[in-house]
Amino acid sequence: MRGRRQRRAAAPLALVGVAVAVGALLLAGCGGASPASPPARSWSQVLSEARGQTVEWWMYGGDAATDEFVDDYVKPAAAKLGVTVDRVPVSDTVEAVDRVVAERKAGKSSGGAVDLIWINGENFVEGKEAGLWLKDWARSLPNSRYVDWTEPVINRDFQVPVAGQESPWQGAAFVFGYNSTAVSSPPTSFPELLAWAKAHPGRFTYPAPPDFTGAAFVRQVIQRLGGVRQGLRYLEALKPYQWEGGSQFPTSIDELDQLFANEQVDFDMSYNANFLELSVRKGEFPSTVRPFLIGGGALQNTSYVTIPANAAHAAGAEVVANLLLDPRLQTAMADPGVLGTPSVLDPSRLPPAAAAALRKRSAGSPFLPASLGEPLGELPAGRDVPIEEAWTRAVLR
Repeated sequence: MRGRRQRRAAAPLALVGVAVAVGALLLAGCGGASPASPPARSWSQVLSEARGQTVEWWMYGGDAATDEFVDDYVKPAAAKLGVTVDRVPVSDTVEAVDRVVAERKAGKSSGGAVDLIWINGENFVEGKEAGLWLKDWARSLPNSRYVDWTEPVINRDFQVPVAGQESPWQGAAFVFGYNSTAVSSPPTSFPELLAWAKAHPGRFTYPAPPDFTGAAFVRQVIQRLGGVRQGLRYLEALKPYQWEGGSQFPTSIDELDQLFANEQVDFDMSYNANFLELSVRKGEFPSTVRPFLIGGGALQNTSYVTIPANAAHAAGAEVVANLLLDPRLQTAMADPGVLGTPSVLDPSRLPPAAAAALRKRSAGSPFLPASLGEPLGELPAGRDVPIEEAWTRAVLR
């Protein structure tokens, strides 16, 4: 995935839409209810109940590579267990949340149209607060034993505890790219980036928030430099040395990609660690592009799946969520030729052969960083909009 949404990603964080939808639910007097838990049963009982079910998986539909992964790997694996996976593409995750909210307001406590949602961030947090999600299921999945639930990037979704209400399935890491024929040694810290920009005016830029990638870049600066005030001062200082003298910003990651491809700027960026590989394969970038990190480690988050409390096919949804943690599917997902996204599995918890396969598949690509460094976690959900507004006042003006 290109990191233009959650982000991953992983679907977009449509904050206003979610707030309106969940706010309406709360005003209706139905919000904040305790979400249901699945009935106590063995995994063999879950498999038996799931057989013959069609799982309606609502997921962002603008990522062809992810769609292909689901069609080529997830659907066949589910079919072997008697479960059909139906991808329901949406342009924004809030469409799925809206549907669950509408059913809750209508009193539909079972038989819901949404069985599984690709989700994270504000969409999950607002739904959790309104009691929309099934609880106490994620850590009961057999393959969850391969997940290190003590890792903050796993057990907290934008600093909010997942509390067994969502299961991880792919990681996202913010990676920068450069063309090695034009840049011999890219900056590795934000002070170095400012010095580089002063020495090479007009050769760096980033998308203007609220573009997802641009907003993530701003959040990294703020965290690495110690706070909003320090970060915005830095971005103000950087602005005159940017592309077009800072008088213009790319309005989207697509526009930045094009500037980079046309050699109008020397750096690109994405919340998809594999974006360089994907672009080289499509002929958009030359094979001389290489990845790098700024600040000692990549900004990271996790994409999850959640099950609405009123899902019609909760057992089937649990089976799909468990398959997404299958070491074989995670290994395929880590392959740069498939998705190239960081695995959510802990290799130390895998059988030796599976751990070796995962490490081998995800290693050795010149388009992926050899290491993601010390992870930088996302800021708490809800802080991104105020930061974007502050950036607009201080930098865009």
